[in-house]
Amino acid sequence: MLVRVALTIAGSDSSGGAGIQADIKTMSALGIYPCTVITAITSQNTSIVDHVLPLDPHTIKKQLRSILSDIPIHAIKIGMVYNNEIITCVSHSLKNLKIPIVLDPIIAAGTGALLLQEEFLSEFKTKLIPVCDLITPNIQEAEKLSGNEIKSEGDIRKTALNIQKQGAKNVVIKGGHFKNNDAIIMDTILDESGKFTVIKNPRVKVVETHGSGCNFSAAITAFLALKFPLVKACIMANKYVHNSIINTVKIGKGIPVNNPISTMYEDSCKYKVLEELTNAVDQLTKIKNFERLIPETQSNIVYAIPSAKNVEDVAGVDGRIVKVGNRAVPSSSIKFGASRHVATSILEYMKFNQLVRSALNIKNDEKILDKCNRLFSVTHYEREKEPRTIKNKEGNSIPWGVNQALSENPDADIIYHKGDIGKEPMIIIFGQNPRDVVNKVKRILSNMKFD
Repeated sequence: MLVRVALTIAGSDSSGGAGIQADIKTMSALGIYPCTVITAITSQNTSIVDHVLPLDPHTIKKQLRSILSDIPIHAIKIGMVYNNEIITCVSHSLKNLKIPIVLDPIIAAGTGALLLQEEFLSEFKTKLIPVCDLITPNIQEAEKLSGNEIKSEGDIRKTALNIQKQGAKNVVIKGGHFKNNDAIIMDTILDESGKFTVIKNPRVKVVETHGSGCNFSAAITAFLALKFPLVKACIMANKYVHNSIINTVKIGKGIPVNNPISTMYEDSCKYKVLEELTNAVDQLTKIKNFERLIPETQSNIVYAIPSAKNVEDVAGVDGRIVKVGNRAVPSSSIKFGASRHVATSILEYMKFNQLVRSALNIKNDEKILDKCNRLFSVTHYEREKEPRTIKNKEGNSIPWGVNQALSENPDADIIYHKGDIGKEPMIIIFGQNPRDVVNKVKRILSNMKFD
């Protein structure tokens, strides 16, 4: 197996949201093996940086020498370099390398504390910027490096050119702090040929996040290690970080923390969901008499990932489970977004209980409902009482009904309705996972006699 390796040279963040910790998470999530050189140890949380201990240059140089003498590195990121001694050590160690180097000019933390001593900004510009292939300042950092005030898109381009003249081959100015447009965030890339590329994203409604800059530069480094062209690497990193900002987590009293492993976690969850649901469908279709529970509109069993937000986060049988003679057969494969009706039921249930993530619809007749009432906690809603404003809006009926039913009994295993004009009566079985739902089906069918 060919392993791509990246090196991050940065400070340690005790809160885990930025610095070395953020870089490790980001690079790992993107399939890169991360090596580290720690430049400083910070004592910080989501509200303050309480203390900074810069490591001595000798220790930093030893770390660099150990890694570079043994491990083939495919890309390097430079983050926090607190003082002139560290700046000099890092620049001397890297200046002759033929490896893509990304410089994230970390001047201050998201909480405002200085992470580069201001008196060494000149040394930072003269010693580190010429070493890098790409520098990734935000608006404030770009203003500090260039001496320009940024008030317009034209100022951003002028500032990028100024920083490029200081020795950076490529520049990307992150637009998250640019306030001229409240709806759009723009990242502006200036490549070594002099071409500008602008990436636009809708602004996420968070005041500030901890770690987004580290995640962005680490993601670019990872994509460069994978041999993507630089501009393409920036575009892909932008998309990746936009998703991590959407999935920020509130872990402390201060600003939210970026979640760079959200995609990796979701992918892992989706794999497990597909595996468990596949096994459940196989078991379900082998249960004696299960086909007798299938309604005219057919059945579907669904399973949602823990953080499900919409039907695309819920897996089901594509085309449903159908009755063929005296057998129940899945009409196609299992995939995410395959169900709408049963999926919206489980999404609504998860608003009451996040642990309940699976559901199956079966037909509602007197015999089946009677067995359900004897075995499980059952609640219902009446479709004829559905407000016209809900009924007239596509996709709102089921969430309304489930909400009504669970408001009466939030721990129900079963929700049913008796139908309405053009709507078949239905029972929905809920469970924490598909195995739980299958076991409930077995209990319903146990000793049940059919005509």
